[in-house]
Parts: sequence; structure tokens; C-alpha cells
Amino acid sequence: MKKLVLTILSFLIMLPASALVLEGNAQINAELAREETFNNINYALGPNEFRDYWTDPNYMSNYNSMKNGVHKVGNRYLAMFSDGTYGVRYENDPYHNYYYSETGSLFKVDVLNKPFNVYPHRSVAYNKYGAFKNATYVVSQKEQFMYDSKQNLIGHWIDNACYDEQGSVLMLRKRVEK
Repeated sequence: MKKLVLTILSFLIMLPASALVLEGNAQINAELAREETFNNINYALGPNEFRDYWTDPNYMSNYNSMKNGVHKVGNRYLAMFSDGTYGVRYENDPYHNYYYSETGSLFKVDVLNKPFNVYPHRSVAYNKYGAFKNATYVVSQKEQFMYDSKQNLIGHWIDNACYDEQGSVLMLRKRVEK
């Protein structure tokens, strides 16, 4: 038996390092996400930080594209929400998402601590004047936990639906997967 164990250990030692990597899905709950979200958070930015985006510079193009089911226009990705609002993310700016009303007026900007496609990351939302609105812990492309300023869970996005703590759907979104 001892010889068999030593043989197996010798075999494992000779394998390339990549053969020893275990793969799996990490699980995260709302409490752990809350801790990560509010660790060293910035609650305010300058009042003119987003002035260039107070009105969507591509409003007509963006809104008409989304109405026609197009979610990528030029250098930007678009997401439309069930309440009529929409989001814009620019290819050359992986650290911000801009959210507009149906009329193209900025109401929120997400500031990310890592590029949007690096998971997990934190996203802090500010109004157009730089005041804190909410914060989100983005676990993956398909899952996010959103909190208010008092660190209460206000939404849990799974795929394209946002749920409250009771499991009721709060909002839906349409977006292009990338």
C-alpha cells in the first residue's frame, strides 16, 4: 500500500502545473457581496465630473437603434430597461456606464473599480452631480447584487431580471452579450 501511495504521489508531482488546477464556480451570497461592495467606497465625486454626459450626445441614434433591437452602435453598447431608461457603455471606456431617461437626460453613472469584463468588480453609481446613489457587486456577467446608501439590498440581478429580497421581479433589461 505504501508503495502505491508513493507511486501516485510521484506521478502527481511530475504532471504539469496546469493539470493540477481545480476548476469550479465560487458561490457568493448577499452578505459577502455587501462587504466587498462597501470596502473603501467613495461616497461622492466632484459636481462637474460627468458634465459632458448630462445629455446623451448620441440620443437619437441610440434610442432609435434600441427601438429597432440593435444594441451595438459604433463604439458603444446599449441596454434598454423595462421602465424606458437605457444605458450606454463606450468601448474605449471600460470603467463607466452612463444611464439616461427616455429623453436622453443623464440620471446615473456607474464608476467601476475594474474593467466591466473583469469579475468580480464593484460598481458605484452617482447622480449626474457626483452624489452617491447605490453600489453594486458584479459577481459575473449574469449576476449582480445592488445596495442602497444604508447597505440594504435593493436588487439581485440574475441574467436579465432584477429581483427584490422576496423574489419578485423589479425590472428587466435587454442587452447584447459580450
